[in-house]
Amino acid sequence: MKICVVAPNNNTYSETFIHAHMRRLSSTVISLVGDGSYFPVREVDGVVLYKRDIGAWLTRRIMGLSIQQGEEKALSQFLVQRQIDVVLAEYGPTACAVLKSCQMAGIPLVAHFHGFDAFQYSTAEEYKDRYQTLFKKAACLIAASQSMASQLCLLGALPEQIAVNHYGVDVSKFQGGQPSKSPPNFVAVGRFIEKKAPHLTLLAFHKVVEQVPTAHLTMIGDGPLLEACKQLVVALNLKDQVTLRGVCPPEEVVNVLRQARAFVQHSLRTSGGDSESLGVVFLEAGAMGLPSVATKHDGIPEVILDGKTGLLAEEGNIEQFAEHMIALAQDPELAENLGNEAYKRVNSQFTEERSLSNLYKILTEITQK
Repeated sequence: MKICVVAPNNNTYSETFIHAHMRRLSSTVISLVGDGSYFPVREVDGVVLYKRDIGAWLTRRIMGLSIQQGEEKALSQFLVQRQIDVVLAEYGPTACAVLKSCQMAGIPLVAHFHGFDAFQYSTAEEYKDRYQTLFKKAACLIAASQSMASQLCLLGALPEQIAVNHYGVDVSKFQGGQPSKSPPNFVAVGRFIEKKAPHLTLLAFHKVVEQVPTAHLTMIGDGPLLEACKQLVVALNLKDQVTLRGVCPPEEVVNVLRQARAFVQHSLRTSGGDSESLGVVFLEAGAMGLPSVATKHDGIPEVILDGKTGLLAEEGNIEQFAEHMIALAQDPELAENLGNEAYKRVNSQFTEERSLSNLYKILTEITQK
């Protein structure tokens, strides 16, 4: 089976699950990535599929095709020439962009939704009509969580069209956490964006320090809210208790996690509807044997069992979030017990091998219909 994975960008920092689809599926995979738009223009290895230059312009002019038609035809010919059996489009808008090409080539399309494409109000409105066409024409829709599957149904998809496949993590890369032997160090890893609410994590941690002065918070990542968080650290007088490390290489992230008592992230749905969906970072923390302090946000309770593998607060409830952090800071044994259960759950339910195997099964069944 030949699979073509189409993605809008090559963001290795935050989309490890997509790169696993590109590199670790048990099949021949050809990967196309975009140039900042939703239309794929080159292969990951750099082979140009379509380029807006004079030659392409003349070709379209002679053939009487619009830019969009030229792109669609170029992609359909590419898929046929490469003898692709199924196309896996990462994100709903990407699937909309390649749907016509797949139809022209007679190749089934599977649309994999990941988060904003299902939840964000502006995206749902912008793609309202195209989503209805996609839902009718796609061979299958894949959701990263049950919560997302329910959201797709609200957008007009039928339940029987949707397959739920949770993300997985390469557990071999995340080992060695010992929360009971670590000081009360908390770690947050992720982009500094609204739906991850790093500012709310800082506000909660400020309350933690009042109860546990030895507590420390390390935040790894960057994004549009990073500067505001730097200012908040100064304003809350947390310069000695908070370390903002920016983007770190994976091995450094693992080393920081190994010295942590728990992982923390205050995910919430933004005013624009954007949501976390599942959160691979919680799987990575669990694989390390660390408990997580998180929120009852969309698919997160499908990963973190409140009171068993971590502690969950209501979205926006800083007091409750802080109480959970304080409980783990003051009780290493509680952190160890929750971390052990998190480790067991991730290793049995959320490995990358399990996720990729399920995805491969879905794609195989589509090609055999």
